[in-house]
Amino acid sequence: MEYYDALGIDKSANADAIKKAYRKAAMKFHPDKNPGNKQAEEKFKLINEAYSVLSDPNKKSIYDQHGKEGLGSRGHTSHGNPHDIFNDVFSNFGGFGDFFNQHQKRSSAPQRGSNIQIRISVGIKDLVFGGDITVLIPTKHVCSDCSGRGSAGPLQICPGCAGQGKQTFMRGFMNLTTTCAQCHGAGKIIIDHCKPCHGTGSKKEQKEVAIGVPSGVRPGQMIRIPGEGNKDFGDVPGDLMVEVHSDTQGFDLHESNLIKKIDVDCIDACLGCKTNVDTLDGTKTVTIPKGIQHGQRIKLKELGFPRGVNSNLRGDLLLLVNIAIPTNLTDHQIGLLKNVRE
Repeated sequence: MEYYDALGIDKSANADAIKKAYRKAAMKFHPDKNPGNKQAEEKFKLINEAYSVLSDPNKKSIYDQHGKEGLGSRGHTSHGNPHDIFNDVFSNFGGFGDFFNQHQKRSSAPQRGSNIQIRISVGIKDLVFGGDITVLIPTKHVCSDCSGRGSAGPLQICPGCAGQGKQTFMRGFMNLTTTCAQCHGAGKIIIDHCKPCHGTGSKKEQKEVAIGVPSGVRPGQMIRIPGEGNKDFGDVPGDLMVEVHSDTQGFDLHESNLIKKIDVDCIDACLGCKTNVDTLDGTKTVTIPKGIQHGQRIKLKELGFPRGVNSNLRGDLLLLVNIAIPTNLTDHQIGLLKNVRE
């Protein structure tokens, strides 16, 4: 499919593989590395469009089943500012600060705040049916005392670069330019640090955020909540990135099937019986066939894990039989068993 081809991956790629492929492709086709190349510019846009869809579990599920048309019919847009996506991914990836900061200076788009990444743990039932959780997160916002400058007074022109934000020097026969180490490219420096924010330009506060966990999200996947990140760099807040984990509560997840171990008395295993089993869909009466063996599985159809995010289709619940052997038999009981064996 087009988005997978753009990143050079297949549909089985996990979140880490998708991000790794995006980083490689985005660096190769970034306009700053291909000035005047319209083909590279269009490729860069497609790469970012692909990543914005495939990195979102909900959008990815819709795209896998219905393609780009399915995204549009459900009100999802796969388009956005490709440079915003690029900066999101590379903002915490060392070595590329100068590369995307140069583009940000040329961009007229509003500056976005930084993203916040947190990890939450929910019950397995919330992953199967969806659920809501409220968390308290630390956020940063622009300091009102200094308007985000970090300075209690006017900023001073950087003496290291004379306000240019960069320094030029000779190395051998080469004339090299690098970001000024003293002002980090800003061209100005702080002389009198703002006391309320300690010169950082931002303040911290706790904020309560409601997180909707869609059904079918798997442990380890990310949920993006737009606009709930930090508002520390401008008018537009960043996003909240939520890594979902779960206490499986006695269930093992294998593809779209759930596996639950049940104990069956050895006599019941010989004669067969009916027993009640707690499932995520309530208590179910299950028939244990006579002669069942240790390690065999009993299938309860469509009581497993969703086959995709917000999918109505579910896998199966597999009951793994553990034959329970009593360890405290009386002499009388032992004698009866010997008679049965004879």
